[in-house]
Amino acid sequence: MDGSSCHFFQPPADFPSLYISRAQGIYLYTKEGKKILDAASGAVVVNVGQGREEIAKIALEQLRTLNYIVPLWTSKPLEDLVKKLAEWFPSKAYRFYFTTGGAEAVEAAFRFAFLYQAVENKPWKKNILSRFTSYHGITLGALSASGNRIRRKNLEHCLVDWPKIPPPYCYRCPWSKSYPSCGIACAQALEDLLKTKAGESIAGFIAEPIIGASGGAIVPVDEYWPKIAEICKKHELLLIIDEVMTGFGRTGKRFAFEHWDIEPDIIVSAKGLSGGYSPMGMIAVKEELVRNCEKKAKNFMFYTYTSHPLGCAIATKILELIDEEKLVEHASRIGAFLGDSLKKTLLNHPLVGDIRGKGLFWGVEIVRNKETKEPFGPTEGTLSKVIKTALDLGVFFYPCQGMADGFSGEALLISPPLTVGEGQIATIVSVLKESLDLLQQSLR
Repeated sequence: MDGSSCHFFQPPADFPSLYISRAQGIYLYTKEGKKILDAASGAVVVNVGQGREEIAKIALEQLRTLNYIVPLWTSKPLEDLVKKLAEWFPSKAYRFYFTTGGAEAVEAAFRFAFLYQAVENKPWKKNILSRFTSYHGITLGALSASGNRIRRKNLEHCLVDWPKIPPPYCYRCPWSKSYPSCGIACAQALEDLLKTKAGESIAGFIAEPIIGASGGAIVPVDEYWPKIAEICKKHELLLIIDEVMTGFGRTGKRFAFEHWDIEPDIIVSAKGLSGGYSPMGMIAVKEELVRNCEKKAKNFMFYTYTSHPLGCAIATKILELIDEEKLVEHASRIGAFLGDSLKKTLLNHPLVGDIRGKGLFWGVEIVRNKETKEPFGPTEGTLSKVIKTALDLGVFFYPCQGMADGFSGEALLISPPLTVGEGQIATIVSVLKESLDLLQQSLR
């Protein structure tokens, strides 16, 4: 980097430093002209591909017409987006609220949960329950609910000490049990905690339907989410589903929770909502819950950029493109091809412990010892070596760390844009295998 780099915060030393000058479709181009296939959609953001002229046209038209209003007012872009989202959601009616990103949306979900419990005359319900091996954002409230020890490091002293339960992680079951004889202990853990003194204070339970950045696409068994939803309803706490990574077609459904028969009270999403073309996040709250709050004239304060006209206009166009090009169906179909290809090519690789995922959201966990599941140490830099090797070969994968014990445990997240083709998937899988082969050779 040149001397200007001293004027902004630097990325971690072990993360490859690149200057990206432009992007088109699912490819990135560095300042030096190197072409990189983005097999991670950035940070699992890009869904309809980059550089789309129809979106640039929408943005230009919107900026010429209206670029900002006080969030208390409405606008055509807001009305259009709400109408489009209403078509996207399940049969239950939801009310929408918009932010500029996932962490903001998580904070908004927490604020609503606390407000709702207060309106229901349960002000003692003022804590959020979450899971270990989780990440919900870098703001202090969202980080308090995150179980990712690496991202919490050096900030523990200023985070709220909210309770957490173990994740539904069959490959490394926290109870050393096996499915299906386990009795779904990972869901029973929620019931057990709610029966304690600490459980009386829980306003809501937040979790990703499929664990992303902290776990590498950990998919729970089918019984898990219906049981979790039943327990939340029984104990009168709000079920908050974090779809920041998994929403808007990523897993082959419009939202990942639709793989199971549940109806969340609050859905949090971002990333794919605007496909990376504009910062955008949202929460969707069951209509009846919002109405209960409104009857008591409780004000839900906005952010400065809530319902920003440009973000709303772009998000509406993104959803239209996903529908017109049938990208959710494509993600389901080609995602199955991706999963099959990963398993066929890598399942027996000596450094691959587990392969899991749905749609275009897959994780490959790497281990030192396949038999014992021993992970590489957190200071060995093994994951960084794989990422750097793959970049040299022209493909970018998203790194995931800490799933084994909070610090150890490494996985690569494979989540290319929803527009990816079979030939590009073949390249992704081939490069990943070559990168792991080279790592294996270096360990001998």
